[in-house]
Parts: sequence; structure tokens; C-alpha cells
Amino acid sequence: MLVKKILLISMLSLVVANALSLVVHANEQQEEDFMQIVKAFMPSNSSLINPNMPVSTKSIQFYDFNNDGQKEIIFTFEIKAKDQPAPSHFGAIVLKKDQNGWHKVWETITEGVSLDFSGLIDITGDGIKEYLFSVTIGAAIGSELEVFQWGNHSLKKIAEIPYNKMDVVNEKQKVTIAIWQLYIGDSYLVDVLKWNGEKLVYDEASYSKYYPNIEKFYHDKISQMDAWYYWYCLANAQMKAKKLDEANRSIQKGIELAKKSAVHEAVQYFNDLIKKLRNKKK
Repeated sequence: MLVKKILLISMLSLVVANALSLVVHANEQQEEDFMQIVKAFMPSNSSLINPNMPVSTKSIQFYDFNNDGQKEIIFTFEIKAKDQPAPSHFGAIVLKKDQNGWHKVWETITEGVSLDFSGLIDITGDGIKEYLFSVTIGAAIGSELEVFQWGNHSLKKIAEIPYNKMDVVNEKQKVTIAIWQLYIGDSYLVDVLKWNGEKLVYDEASYSKYYPNIEKFYHDKISQMDAWYYWYCLANAQMKAKKLDEANRSIQKGIELAKKSAVHEAVQYFNDLIKKLRNKKK
């Protein structure tokens, strides 16, 4: 009986191993087939490149934009400048298949230093994902996010947003985008945007939900270096999140540090915040 069980387990293991081998081989063959399709449409002197975000995203993605059962191919590429370290060109191309085969229906290309984002996210909340593409122009200048929506057999731009750091937040039945704009050093002013039916706009409720992320960021920074500009950005965030008493304490702390550092213009920045705070309390 024991021998029969061992033989049965061995046979089942062999069947599973063979099945897995066939699946892996099929996937590898499919990837090779798609690679050959993409190569035929790649610009000269270009190479495929993975974006920095979303994490683990590949250079080739698939999505059925028009819900016809046939997924389109989206791939990202880089054309390196001949004279380094001059900026490269980063682009994306969408391929669609019809009865005559694959053909290019859309392309974008931007000069910059890296491909920061290439992903599919339903920004508008209509059930169809938009394509988000972003190239980093420079460390201080930051990146430029472009949002493209499918329509009339191609993609059209519906939003364009500059940022230095970005965080895509998936909530119930909606997506918000936290945009971090560089202020001084490694401090940032933050906005949280959502689609209002026509464009991406600041959303107060979403900001309040996202605020704990901002608060933690600045508490960590302040624990390492007690700088006035961290307190300024924190106070700005607290005012947006309607934490007015906390904002007032942050402003007073920031003024104290600015005076100690003899940064007189910073004191005026905080005075301007005080005026805004008083208006909010009315």
C-alpha cells in the first residue's frame, strides 16, 4: 500500500512538472513573439527601457483600451544622445492589431535624463485605464507627468503636471495623485489631485486622508535636522489638512529657527502663513 502511494505521488509530481514546463515554455515563446513584433516598430538607435515606477513594470505592457478582446501593446524606449552626458530621448508607442496585422496608432517622445513613470491607471473613474507617462528632465526641475486617454482609436492628452515626487493613491472607486513640488533642499510642498470630470484638481478631502504621510516625512526630517524650511512645509500641510492649532505651533517654531539663522526673508514667509491661518480661523 505504501509503495503504491509513493508511486502515485511520484507520477503526480512528474505530471505537474511536465505541465509547468509546458506553461513556462509557452510563456517564453509568447514573450519572444511579442518582442519580435515590438522590434519591427522601434525607432532607429533605440533600446527598450523599464520605467522607474510603478515598481517592477516592464518595458512592454498590454491593455485592451477599446474592450474589443484584443489587447494593445504599449512599449517604452530610450534613444541615447550621441554626445554623453547630454539628455536622452524617452518615448512610448502603442501598437494595435487588426485583420491586416499590427500597426502603430500612437507615439510620444520627450527629452530628459530618465523614464520615471509608465503605467496604466483609471484616473477618470470610467472603468477604462488611462496611460500615464513621465520623463525626468533634471534633478531640480523634476519630472513632467502626462495623462493620456483612449479615444478615436488612439490616445489623447488630458492632463499634464510637473512634479519632483509623485505618489499614486488607490482609494475606493477613485484614484488620487499626490504631487510633491521641491521647495528648499529636500523639502516639498504637496498637493493631492483627483479628476473632477474635466481635469485634475486639488481635493481637500483626499489631502486630509493623505496628510499622515506628509506629517511622517517631516517628523523624520526634523528628527535629523531642525531646519526652518521643514517647519514651513509642515505648517503649510497642516493648514491644508485643517489642523490649524498644529499649524500655528509649527509656524512659531519655524520663525524661531529662521531668526536664529538670520534668514530674514523666511520670517516674512511665516508671517504670510499667519495671515492665511487667521483667515481660515474666521
